[in-house]
Amino acid sequence: MMQIFDIGGPMKPKNENESLFPSLTYKERLMGFAFCSILGYFIQILSFGSFIGILGGSPNKFALTYSLGNILALFGTAFLIGFKKQFENMIDNERKMTSIIFASSLVMIFLSVYLFKSKFLVLIFLLTEFCSYTWYVASYIPFARDCIKGCLRNIIKS
Repeated sequence: MMQIFDIGGPMKPKNENESLFPSLTYKERLMGFAFCSILGYFIQILSFGSFIGILGGSPNKFALTYSLGNILALFGTAFLIGFKKQFENMIDNERKMTSIIFASSLVMIFLSVYLFKSKFLVLIFLLTEFCSYTWYVASYIPFARDCIKGCLRNIIKS
């Protein structure tokens, strides 16, 4: 790949865009990101309408809609940075294990619903997905993981 050098070191050519949608302007990609993220989080919130199904022994509807909301929210980053950069972020040392657990739990939720037909497994993987997604998102917020660890330590002490 051809590199352009300036005083700050090597840079990528300005016309090279690694976004999933390189023909879109930055403003359009930002709007796509916002739309996917907001819609994804909205679907996650709506999934709590079927949360009562978990107590009634039918967690499938909640698990599927919650997981689809997570997937859509994460897809929004493809508008900004592209799948390649998102994947690179997911496999860096700080996030690798969390990403593996998160992706595995997503797959296992769908397998538990459609293949294994196990409500117990759906609940286990739903909890795993929630925890790993929270931990993954916290890795992007300075000191968020430290705050979560501190809160958990206080809960365990009491």
